[in-house]
Amino acid sequence: MCGKSVYMFLLLLVLKQDFAISIRITELTVPSHAVEGGSVLLQCHYDLEGEMLYSTNWYKDGREFFRYVPSNTVPFHYFPNDGVDVDEKDSSSNVVKLVNLTPESAGLYRCEVSGEGPYFMTVFDEKNVSIHLLPYRRPQVTGLEDNYKIGDILAVNCTSSRSRPQTYLKWLINNEAAPKWYTTGPWYRISRERPDAKETIMQLRFIVQSEHFKEGVLQVKCQSSIAPLYQDEVVHHIVHAEDNIIDPISEDILNEEIKRLMQNRETNANYGMDETDLPVPESQNDQGQGSVFKLSISSMVMVLLIQIIFLNPYLGNYITNI
Repeated sequence: MCGKSVYMFLLLLVLKQDFAISIRITELTVPSHAVEGGSVLLQCHYDLEGEMLYSTNWYKDGREFFRYVPSNTVPFHYFPNDGVDVDEKDSSSNVVKLVNLTPESAGLYRCEVSGEGPYFMTVFDEKNVSIHLLPYRRPQVTGLEDNYKIGDILAVNCTSSRSRPQTYLKWLINNEAAPKWYTTGPWYRISRERPDAKETIMQLRFIVQSEHFKEGVLQVKCQSSIAPLYQDEVVHHIVHAEDNIIDPISEDILNEEIKRLMQNRETNANYGMDETDLPVPESQNDQGQGSVFKLSISSMVMVLLIQIIFLNPYLGNYITNI
């Protein structure tokens, strides 16, 4: 009889144990990414399966920072923790609001739910939170002109302000991803204001062709993103400038121009000036650097003749027959 009583007691204990273990967390809402300086809601919903709640506890990296015990005179209690600033007025038994997030706010957050005695069965769930520092301004495009001609070199940089992690940059031409051989980078530069963050730079460089213009307009776009919290873009529309077209030149004017150039060449040769230094204006590709190239008089004549031949076949034939 005694043995049967012990057996029934153990059976009831096991059944009670199984019933208590049925306490479960139905939903843990902890965002995987949050913004530095912002706020976040931590939500822990549970099903007690008929049991009484003893406490709800929150931990960051194993350290408790929030406790809710409904049977206490003061049910809510908060504990100091690095990177954890609890907004008490917007927190409850199921929700904890963290404000003024810092890099130290990143970590592993755990919610524990315990049933009332005598068993105090406890279940928990946990998730990681990463804290991102977002760019403080839109991406900046530098070195871009208002218009380009066919054959011009378009070379521009897109720069994203400091962020953590670094920003992903992407160039688009007419809403299509720029070919890889058009882009260089990305390069990363540590921020002076925030050593824990980096600026991102990517260059777009290509020779402008007629197919780049759609109804006389070339669109270039720089997109910056930090998934899943941030995305921005800057768009520029470039007008197709008129190409250099030489007006038809009469034979007399052409002969006079050639004669003048030849005379200048002979004069320069007499004074030891076979080449003339011609300053080149700073372009959008070499701002602040400047450059100088040497162009001989004979080269100038050749360039002029080539342009005339291609643009005026009649005069080209005339020059060929001279």
